[in-house]
Amino acid sequence: MITKHHKLRTIFPHRDSRKFKDFKWTFSAIVEALKERLKNEKDALILISGSTGSGKSMLTGNLCLKYFSKEDNFITGEGKMFDDDNFIIDPEEFAVKMITKSGSVLWVDEGRRAANRRQWYSKINNTIIARKNQNRKLFNIYFVLLPYETEFDPALASHLTLWLWVRRGVAEVYCANNEKKGGHGLNILKILEREEHWLKENPKATFVLPTIHPEFLGRIFFQDLTAGYKREYNDLVEKKKAVGELSEEEKLKFGIIEKMTPEAIINQAIDNIKKGSITNKRTLWNELKEKTELADDKLQKQLNFYLKLEGFPTFNTLFQKKKKEDLDDIF
Repeated sequence: MITKHHKLRTIFPHRDSRKFKDFKWTFSAIVEALKERLKNEKDALILISGSTGSGKSMLTGNLCLKYFSKEDNFITGEGKMFDDDNFIIDPEEFAVKMITKSGSVLWVDEGRRAANRRQWYSKINNTIIARKNQNRKLFNIYFVLLPYETEFDPALASHLTLWLWVRRGVAEVYCANNEKKGGHGLNILKILEREEHWLKENPKATFVLPTIHPEFLGRIFFQDLTAGYKREYNDLVEKKKAVGELSEEEKLKFGIIEKMTPEAIINQAIDNIKKGSITNKRTLWNELKEKTELADDKLQKQLNFYLKLEGFPTFNTLFQKKKKEDLDDIF
């Protein structure tokens, strides 16, 4: 008998996704599927989200450390698909490596720092999205980790190949459904809205059936990293924290910023003094005036501040012969 409540329901398991109700992905199957995508001249952008402690890094570590680090880079013919250099926690570094790496697997950990609206999209959206559209033939695989999928900007989410939603020990796999007429990129917000709608129609339910989503492609079950791989992961985290972010000179080189700040320009000039490529006040002053565009008094004040920090005399007495021996002692 069809009840009134049943008639009100509009969200049901999808015919295609029901086929994946009990489908379990293996790591080797995912690795081979992503490699095939590269061979078909496409890159792969994968979002991995889940609450803190759900195992996002453990899942990605299993893929990158145990599998892709053993796979040869068949695009360039050099090295492996994943190595230490491909572990990233800085958004600018990711932007650079998206266009300088080829046939590689890039793992963007600490995603809250890298990919939320304020620290990613509003900051370098032109760099990331425009370059991704223009550089599809670099054939890279990108894993981006975030605590909350809603922090991933919809404009960037439309480029996703896969979305893996992680609970402890298991991840649901979602893929863009664009093989039919009217197909479009992966729309995470639409998936979340569909779940909210389903819960309203099923008030007694405590768990949303993933088969209501046509984008659902099964699950991945995984375990924690073994002791050796866990040490390797922790070493990568510490190493990246020690390296820090890109310098402004590097950001300028790779097009992330259009112009360096006066402070960065002054410090760059002081480095050139140390190297011996600037040897007189006239060259130093003319170079800084042109690049910083500061008024004379502000320029001299900032220059003297940074010179003192580096152990130099002030600008007025810089490069005087009687100070040369002192500078040699410093450097």
